[in-house]
Amino acid sequence: MSHATSHDVAQQLPHHEDLTAQNNKSKSNTLNSQHHNGLAYSSNVNSSSPEKLTVLDMILDALGMRNLTSKDIGTLIMLGFMFLLFVISVTGFFVMWFTEYYNNTMLQKIILAENSERAKSWLNPGPDTDTVLKAHIFNYTNIEDYLAGRADKIHVEDLGPLTYQEHTVKDQVSFNKNHTVTFRDRKSYKLLPEKSTLREDDIVLVPNVPLLSAAVHVKRFPAFKRLGVNGLISFYREPVFKRLTAFEYLWGYKDKIISLESLGGGNKTHFGLLRTRNGTSVDSVQLNTGEDDINKFSLITQFNGKPQLDFWEGDECNRIDGSEPSMFSPTLLQERSTVHVFLQVLCRKVPLHFEKEETIFNNIDVLRYRTPLDVFAHPSENPANECYCRNTDLCLPSGVINATKCYDDSPIFPSFPHFFSGDPVIYKDFEGIKPDADLHQTYADIHPRFGFPISGASRVQINIMLDKTPLLLNQANRIQNATILPLIWIEITAGDFDDDVLHTLYISTFGLDAIQLALKYGTLLVSVTTFSLIVASVYYLNSKREEQQLQHSKSSAELEALNGGLEANGSVVVVQVHVPHTVGGHPHRGE
Repeated sequence: MSHATSHDVAQQLPHHEDLTAQNNKSKSNTLNSQHHNGLAYSSNVNSSSPEKLTVLDMILDALGMRNLTSKDIGTLIMLGFMFLLFVISVTGFFVMWFTEYYNNTMLQKIILAENSERAKSWLNPGPDTDTVLKAHIFNYTNIEDYLAGRADKIHVEDLGPLTYQEHTVKDQVSFNKNHTVTFRDRKSYKLLPEKSTLREDDIVLVPNVPLLSAAVHVKRFPAFKRLGVNGLISFYREPVFKRLTAFEYLWGYKDKIISLESLGGGNKTHFGLLRTRNGTSVDSVQLNTGEDDINKFSLITQFNGKPQLDFWEGDECNRIDGSEPSMFSPTLLQERSTVHVFLQVLCRKVPLHFEKEETIFNNIDVLRYRTPLDVFAHPSENPANECYCRNTDLCLPSGVINATKCYDDSPIFPSFPHFFSGDPVIYKDFEGIKPDADLHQTYADIHPRFGFPISGASRVQINIMLDKTPLLLNQANRIQNATILPLIWIEITAGDFDDDVLHTLYISTFGLDAIQLALKYGTLLVSVTTFSLIVASVYYLNSKREEQQLQHSKSSAELEALNGGLEANGSVVVVQVHVPHTVGGHPHRGE
């Protein structure tokens, strides 16, 4: 810095001419100093040469932050990074908390897209997914005594179960362009004697189903035809109750009545209550694959090629509108609302009501659904069942459903096992009927994320109504007309999962849940943290800027005060200041 001292000024005051010469000399010195040092300030001249600015300089000038140190630049960079991270975390926060994007992404793995791994495993599953069928037979232990008048009530004994491993594959499969798949179930059975309390060769005394069914069919024939068929069946001397092995009763025995062409027998030679379950089903099913809408996943759209049933009266009862029993749309389960299952054995949909959240196998959470108690209630108790009674000659008390049209006009009346939730008047003439909710009510424990049953039991009882036509009049005098005779009840459950399967199920379930929770609360934490750091960084930079502005204003005021005092005495003082120019934290000096 080069300037005139106070002593020199004092000497120059008396001599005006010397003062003028001295001022010229000072100006010359100032110009020389500006040339060598690049920066000079005077009371008359602020800057003698413009400096070339970089783009960063101009940006910082626009923000008022040109004189930033390297620490300030680091703070600014961190602020930009935090802002980017904040935007990403806030986006993730809204996605995880307010959308179903994560769940829907996971659910894409369960849709039945053609040639997908999920579809392949559904079409031809391994034995680890096999179900278990348990068959209970009602044995009429004293029916001969009852018919002879030696017993007051018919005693039935619940024998079983006979337990079978049920393996199901899909046959005659066709994937359609409207996001549906058409198929038939093909089932095979393997006896599990270690889980059975009844042997297949045990003898049981049971209703003669072909005879009881024929009695109803023959009643509708014209008089001449009816007379001929009655005579032929009477010639066979078939009893109303007959002795069969458990295997014959369930899986088939050769019967003369079933083969009568006049009764629609055709090529039929054998009858068994479960005979049609073994092999390829006669019924075709079409269901939604979920590709276009996950909410429609597993919903049955056609049964035997028809979008609606024709067994009942009214659109509501004829709507199929239910899921295939082995899988449900997870989005419907999230709402804990009622879901419907289409049961082929009943030819109708059945509601399942959410009951509670449950933990099974020690550590796996499921949603428990149960059938309501009024599923088979009389229309006077459940008006929704009114259309199930319109097309029938007889609407029975609560507890059974008239499914004769579903079974080719055979008098089949399904119910819950032991007529659970039914009117006791149905079984007033029986002993051995003991309804129990724990044993006889249908329920399903469904995986909340993937929508497949992990546990549960589908329970249905098959009954036949005794219609006292002339064909049976002489054999069943004591039995009241329209008596419902229980035949069998079946229970279908999930197979036994080994420890490896349960462990895999546990890991997949809680692993996905843990990832979802981590993403939800992680994005929330990062959003809050980055926002706090952004606020702190902005506050720091703003404080720094205000501090620099205050210091600059103070320096300018002091300089103006000094120059103003000297000018009052007729003197000019030139002050040269070397100021380090920092851009991006690195000092630049003019040459």
